[in-house]
Amino acid sequence: MKVQKCINCGTQFRYKSVQKSIWAGYKPIICFNCGAIHEFRFVYRLVVSVIIVLPIFFNQWISDIAPSLLVHAAMYFGYLLAAIGVMPYLIRYRLKNNNLE
Repeated sequence: MKVQKCINCGTQFRYKSVQKSIWAGYKPIICFNCGAIHEFRFVYRLVVSVIIVLPIFFNQWISDIAPSLLVHAAMYFGYLLAAIGVMPYLIRYRLKNNNLE
């Protein structure tokens, strides 16, 4: 599982630039090698939303296994850190239509 590469030149996007793109409102990524603009695919916006909201659906189960509020909060925090760390590897971009190639 790798961070996506540029569709034009094959240069791999930087992990940091994909993270910034996700947390800055799904901004497009510009390839630093060829200048091609890649935009966020809509289906991956749903993927990001589901990943972030997923613990809410398991709240009762997590409450049952967590002996205290501190452990409960630590489990959520750990999940969020893991989700944020994995997202750049899951997200895929497409080449923007009006690129000059």
